[in-house]
Amino acid sequence: MSSGQVPSLLHVPPSRAGLRADVFLSRELPWLSRTRIRQKIQMGESLLNGRRYSTATRLRAGDEISVSWRGLPERGPVPDLEVLYEDGHLLAVSKPAGVASHPTGKRQSGTVVQFARLRYETLIRESLERGDMTFYPTLVNRLDVFTSGIVLLAMTRAVHKAMQALVTRRLISREYLALVEGTIRDQEGLIELPIGPDTASGVRLKMACRSDGKESATRYAVIERLPGHTLVRVTPLTGRQHQIRVHLAAIGHPVRGDLLYKDEVLFLAAQGPAALLPSRHCLHARSASFTHPVTGAPIVIEAPIPPDLDLIVKELRAAGSESSTG
Repeated sequence: MSSGQVPSLLHVPPSRAGLRADVFLSRELPWLSRTRIRQKIQMGESLLNGRRYSTATRLRAGDEISVSWRGLPERGPVPDLEVLYEDGHLLAVSKPAGVASHPTGKRQSGTVVQFARLRYETLIRESLERGDMTFYPTLVNRLDVFTSGIVLLAMTRAVHKAMQALVTRRLISREYLALVEGTIRDQEGLIELPIGPDTASGVRLKMACRSDGKESATRYAVIERLPGHTLVRVTPLTGRQHQIRVHLAAIGHPVRGDLLYKDEVLFLAAQGPAALLPSRHCLHARSASFTHPVTGAPIVIEAPIPPDLDLIVKELRAAGSESSTG
């Protein structure tokens, strides 16, 4: 490891013996992607018993893995996010459409994660210098880049584990607003269609309703019918990737602005330097409620409808009024 880096030490317990090194690290460091973990191993930023090792190395009980940290996320444009809730355990922010939840290959700065980790820079640095990684803001949920609304982060590993347990037990209630194409006739409904990877798609992350997919359920209720569109309240009862987008498209009412699930050919044609993709999906995570994992207090977090989405709804409403009076 190069000088100036802050190392953290992890010890392999008997219960984790036999795991691949990269799998072990992904469980111990849930805020790091598998790609980033592989990079650390390959670049020598992580050592096994003081020596370099491969991602496929099988671990033994008592092994010591050191991980070096270059510090906080690289500085660059930092999004100015509205804080909806904050205490020493949890942080909730309102993510605008166009802001990524976490760093990816194309977006290393300007993310929710960067905002949170720079906000708590001193506490993170103190934790890393102690080598215990106790304090490290980590995403509890993620939103797609073009979706807006509530993103939750846990401040410590213990709280993150407790929040993930709530997610697994479906004890976090979430509500979204969605503006979909077409008129939904029923006032409310429940979509129960299993979801899995769309193996026929040219888009790697695209999902589809398929018989061998994972159990998935989404409840919706109509708020308002607008010209060519319907504004609905959506409650996902499970947490599959792209679940709301996939389910609404499956019943013939894709989210406005979501080209991927409306027409993949159009989506692929809109890629590239011309940047022809719509600026947002008309999907907004507006509320989350759960029992605080530390204090036991009931928590309700709300994110008001953002101005850009509100404007679209108002313009459609005005267009409907003009046609009815004309």
